Amino acid sequence: MIKKVHNDKMKQWLLLILFGLIILDFTHIVYFNIFTHSLPYGIYMKIKSTPQRGDDAASCLTQEIVQYGIDRRYLSQGNCDTGTVPVLKMIKGLPGDYFVVKNGFLELNGYLYPIMDKDSSGRTLKVFYKQKEGVLDKEKYILLSDFAKDSWDSRYWGPVSIQFLLKPLWIFESVKQPPISHS
Repeated sequence: MIKKVHNDKMKQWLLLILFGLIILDFTHIVYFNIFTHSLPYGIYMKIKSTPQRGDDAASCLTQEIVQYGIDRRYLSQGNCDTGTVPVLKMIKGLPGDYFVVKNGFLELNGYLYPIMDKDSSGRTLKVFYKQKEGVLDKEKYILLSDFAKDSWDSRYWGPVSIQFLLKPLWIFESVKQPPISHS
């Protein structure tokens, strides 16, 4: 009887290890969002497609912006070249779109997105825009969150490149926040 219980436990462990290896093998097509509240927590599939306005996307930020994000604990460790997780946001600005940063707002496609002076901890926020007005270059995007009003996004970093697009497979409804609206 003891040998049968031991064999059953061994089978359970082997199945668990096998399942883990299968999951690891799928990480090149599946992305688990449990780090950022800028998109709903859930399981997303990485997709290959031409980026469109409204698509969810992942971006690895520049070293200067990453360091700021690490110092403030906005970013955690991950597999970007800078050593952090990619930021996950919705594409709001596409190459060729005109943008302006002025009077505490990012203006893009007829919408105003407020640029906050302070983060949720009361610390002054830095804006990294090199150019306060212009047309988005080829392969540069403005990524924002409609999901979290206090999102650290392109209102602060400026235009970014994207690493991959995401399509939701399963959203954890229990932690979903209501979407926000912009002026």
